Amino acid sequence: MADTHWKRDEPNFYNSLALERGSLDAPEPLGGCTGALMSKDTLSGAMTYVIELPPNWQCRFDAAEACLEFFVLSGSLMLNGEEVGSGGYIHLPQLAGGGELVSRTGATAFAFYNPNLPSFAYPLTRNRTIKSWEGEWINSMPGAHGVMHKSLRLPDPVPHPTLEGFDGGPGGFLKFMYISPGMVAAQEHVHHECFEEIILLQGDVMLINEGQMGIGSVVCHPQEWYHAPFASKSGALILVHTDSPMGYPWPGRDYPNSTQLTSEYLDNLAWDTPTEHIPWEQHPLRDIQEASDEYHAWRKTAAGALWGDNDTGKEVSELPGKRGTASKFRASWKRT
Repeated sequence: MADTHWKRDEPNFYNSLALERGSLDAPEPLGGCTGALMSKDTLSGAMTYVIELPPNWQCRFDAAEACLEFFVLSGSLMLNGEEVGSGGYIHLPQLAGGGELVSRTGATAFAFYNPNLPSFAYPLTRNRTIKSWEGEWINSMPGAHGVMHKSLRLPDPVPHPTLEGFDGGPGGFLKFMYISPGMVAAQEHVHHECFEEIILLQGDVMLINEGQMGIGSVVCHPQEWYHAPFASKSGALILVHTDSPMGYPWPGRDYPNSTQLTSEYLDNLAWDTPTEHIPWEQHPLRDIQEASDEYHAWRKTAAGALWGDNDTGKEVSELPGKRGTASKFRASWKRT
């Protein structure tokens, strides 16, 4: 069976560092680089890659057809003479002039290629280099604790914290996020507006029904896919990438036995060995859930449906949801 981990219209859980790497059949300047495709929107042409750049690699990217972003895992990368090391971020927005890319030491990085990404006009959207360890942490959820972030793709607007609204620019966001140790989210939730790609950099996260995330783990949530509960024992640093603004608060719903499942994980994850990447089908928590009659009865009801498709009681015309809406909009929008 063909590997379909890259499909953004299906939920996926895999380890990016375990992907087989080879010469990329990708747009310039990534074409010919060693790496692997992580995800792709077949409608808009947006793609995420893990790439390896050799020492003294250099190229000129004019940014005429797409915007290009890098998050450096190891080594260093330079844009127009400004160098970032591991944890560094580089952004070349479409139609903002492009620039010279150089890696003196070589680098391993995640690369986000986005043609026709809706964005704010120049100079708000412009070439940037950011060191993720600099800058202040921002509380990600108004009135809540345990999740903070630093915005990488700028501008990254958030409305007044007491209002329900959007999160991210017109084409979505890319954030460096922190989850505190012992964090538990007991409910499932859904994003009516966007695709979500989460990459774990350090620490651990357990996502019920998806798997245990270790370094390099990736989970992809299509628009309208219910996901969570989740828990983290040691805390985690993650990258979160979306293709449209993400409305907050997220529509949530209760999940059977979530306290039992998250407690079991927190009580038994060892701290004296690196956290493994374990798909849900192979994790012991799955057996506990499968033995629950309450869980199976809930799954057969409308309240336990895997897909949301705006089950909020509102008219669809009032909401941006339905599966694939964000991708279809991206595919129809062209920058000139």
